[in-house]
Amino acid sequence: MALSDYHQQFTIKSDEDIQRRIDAKEQELVQIFESVQLSTDSETVRVAVLGCADKRLIQGHKRIFEKVLNKKVELTTFDLSVEHMLGEENIVQQDCTLPLPNTPYDITYAHVLLKFIPTEKQFDLIKNSFVALNSCGIAIHVLDKVDYETTGPKLPDGYFAVPLADYKLELTKLGIDFKEVNVKYGVALVLLKH
Repeated sequence: MALSDYHQQFTIKSDEDIQRRIDAKEQELVQIFESVQLSTDSETVRVAVLGCADKRLIQGHKRIFEKVLNKKVELTTFDLSVEHMLGEENIVQQDCTLPLPNTPYDITYAHVLLKFIPTEKQFDLIKNSFVALNSCGIAIHVLDKVDYETTGPKLPDGYFAVPLADYKLELTKLGIDFKEVNVKYGVALVLLKH
């Protein structure tokens, strides 16, 4: 199967550009874990990454989680298509709006993923990221400001509106504890399982 235009754009990015993206994600995760603590006695933290634009990010994700958490990390990467990640370990082709396999995880992590999911299915992904957690687990959804402030015809082709305020109301109705953590380019919606 041919790579999507989106994934093709990443194949031509330099290693330096990919490293800048990894560094930015690390800064965001440092900010998030300054506000939210992962409570686990396990020596190995199970992390599910939901969506990944380039296979070079996979090892970067593993390194930054190990560095930020100061623990060994078992990382699984889920994506609707996996052709762009061939050759990497622990890759699962999965529609993340459906229940995740091989649960539970200590952390589920989606970095600017929601804007690629049709709006009517986005909350399914948010719920699945929460359901997949261990007790005391954390679901992290990083959103760029433009993701939740841009609507209607202003959206580029292939992108969907992210009604963040609606999702926060729905989480409150369901009794799901969450925090909103400001990060450099927007916010992280962090769901806390107790």
